[in-house]
Amino acid sequence: MSRREIVWRCAAAAGALVCLALAAGLVLLAADVVRWRDALPADDVRYRVAPEKTGLWQPNELVPGGAAAKVLGVGDDVAFRLAVRALLLGRLEEATVSDPRLAIQRNEAIARLEAVVTDDKDRTRRSRAAGLLGALGLARLVSETQDRVALLSSTVANLQLAVALDPSNDDAKFNLELALQRSRGIQLAEGAGGTNPTPGGSGAKGAGAGDAGSGY
Repeated sequence: MSRREIVWRCAAAAGALVCLALAAGLVLLAADVVRWRDALPADDVRYRVAPEKTGLWQPNELVPGGAAAKVLGVGDDVAFRLAVRALLLGRLEEATVSDPRLAIQRNEAIARLEAVVTDDKDRTRRSRAAGLLGALGLARLVSETQDRVALLSSTVANLQLAVALDPSNDDAKFNLELALQRSRGIQLAEGAGGTNPTPGGSGAKGAGAGDAGSGY
């Protein structure tokens, strides 16, 4: 056998191995795609039953690097779900935050929601995230006494952004009116010499984060 024939056979064998490796990779990628398609609706149900459960919307992938998630383009969907989950676990219905873990959870929710507002390409999701930031701001106004003017200003700004991104976001409109009313109340209280005005009400229409998936 000539040297040329040896080289050709080696090249053919190497090419066959590459083809086999690519085929195996495609099979694994296809399996990951199926896992993602099953995980999203299944974990939406798990979230409603037990939102504190870890590992939601994070299926075990066979191909490293999140290739299947990139193929499906589900990164933004998952990021929004995780932000809403973090907000729910922050328990906005509790006016007084005595548990430091709740404060950490709320800070995580803020960071995740801000990332959605900044990075998500879907205007409706960005509106929902900005509206939830506004709802969180209203909840914080109930218990926090420091930097209330700055907090109220950022709350109003988030709610105005939510309405601008999606004029049909009625929760944001409701909470924006509530925030503007509180703003006038705080201004009047400060003008009268008050230092710690008590905001009216304790809830926010958009503060709930009970649903996951497409029906947020």
